[in-house]
Amino acid sequence: MNIIDTNGIQHIFANNLTPQEDYYLVPDVEEEVEMTQLIHGRRLPATIFEIGQSGDFNEAVYLRHYKNILNKYGGRSFYNMTGFGDVSILAALLMLMEVFENRVQTQLFQNSERVTVYTSDARLTTRIGQELAGKDVEVRPVTGIS
Repeated sequence: MNIIDTNGIQHIFANNLTPQEDYYLVPDVEEEVEMTQLIHGRRLPATIFEIGQSGDFNEAVYLRHYKNILNKYGGRSFYNMTGFGDVSILAALLMLMEVFENRVQTQLFQNSERVTVYTSDARLTTRIGQELAGKDVEVRPVTGIS
């Protein structure tokens, strides 16, 4: 599964890319992307979906992780409404890892899914490393979007 942040959407728009793979937006990034679409005067490519459309999304688990991450890290502003995309991405990653782990426990063979996050946000990359060390999560720069 590929998760993309606002920087990735801006990269797609700035370079007129048409991604061939499927990418997912987490809830708070979806809202940020609405503004990005208005600024660039473009709509999202057909291969970019809301993560809620994924059969792997569990809103209750996501919200539990969202609350925990929101209380754990600073760097967001309720006044400016900034930093919530990072919280949402971290919560979604933790939720997906939990969903995948629960799925593996009910299967005969180990079959976890790799999650790749496309971002150019250094702070988010660091936090993903802190929160998901040892998990099947990879961070790639937005220039790797295909």
